[in-house]
Amino acid sequence: MDIKVNKRQGQLLNDTIAQWQQQQLIDNQQAQQLRQSYQIISFDWKLLAVYSFWIAIACFILSVILLVADDYLIALISRLINTPASVLTITSTIIAGLLFFLGVKRRQRYPEKTISNEAMFFFGVLITAVASGFLSHTTLALHWRASVFILIPTAIYIVIGIQLRSVLVWLFALLGVGLWVLTETSYLAQDHYLFWGMNIPLRFAVVGALIIGLSASLKYNSRLLFLHEATLFVGLMYFFNALWMLTIFGNYDSLSAWSHIKQIELWGWSVAMVFITLSAIFYGIKNNNPLIRAFGIIFLLLCLYSRYFEFFWGTLHKALFFAILALSFWGIGSRAEKIWQLGNKN
Repeated sequence: MDIKVNKRQGQLLNDTIAQWQQQQLIDNQQAQQLRQSYQIISFDWKLLAVYSFWIAIACFILSVILLVADDYLIALISRLINTPASVLTITSTIIAGLLFFLGVKRRQRYPEKTISNEAMFFFGVLITAVASGFLSHTTLALHWRASVFILIPTAIYIVIGIQLRSVLVWLFALLGVGLWVLTETSYLAQDHYLFWGMNIPLRFAVVGALIIGLSASLKYNSRLLFLHEATLFVGLMYFFNALWMLTIFGNYDSLSAWSHIKQIELWGWSVAMVFITLSAIFYGIKNNNPLIRAFGIIFLLLCLYSRYFEFFWGTLHKALFFAILALSFWGIGSRAEKIWQLGNKN
């Protein structure tokens, strides 16, 4: 069976085979056999499928957030179908369970359809969140705080993600953890900006660091190893985004207090971010971890360019400002091109 590759992969294979021929590692007949063992496809349908499913999932996420967040809409739906919220909660919970069950059956029947199989689990995730929204309108849960209705589906996602070995469901569990931390700490802080001396960005930096630590521990558990990379990605996303926000807002207890400071007063956070991103780049290179290396590079550039805009936007002539900006990006592009060419020669 021929292997299907896209144009870029096909070009890499062709160049590699040609180089082997020049080095006389293979003869012409072997080279021809190797070239006939794969087929270059003109369009990357797999990539289109991935993007299509993710766009569909993103749209469904937006719809369920708007649904759950709109108390009036949920109450209106309840009135329209003339069904108590408790019955809707039980019904939607059963539907969610059936969707997860059907997703498992579909994966067993079509194991090669990995993208659509994972996407099927999303509908179970969606209805689970809807069930939690209906639960908040029942008499039993009428006085529970909002964070409970985030914690319940998050705990369900954690269990299901592990039991069904679904990375997609696990990702929603980690996103739910972040949303629960935000909601719960805001409630405990009684609507103040600080919780245990930490504002929202600093709290998420701590959450991100804990999730990164969790991803490291998953490497040593053969049963949960499949969750390692996804957990690391979410942890890095939380941590570096929060760190970048700290370089802009610092750890102030209110927007009014932050608005009276000069941006130069937050230099300590910028220095910390530069040090951390450089450490991430060094660690990624040393341990051959492209994910950590990529986060380090991206957020180092983001930090530097953020400081450039903050300190020089009002002081430099705009023509000079954008000229320097253009030269810096040209330099980055030239350097990246050289690295890419060196990679192709090896």
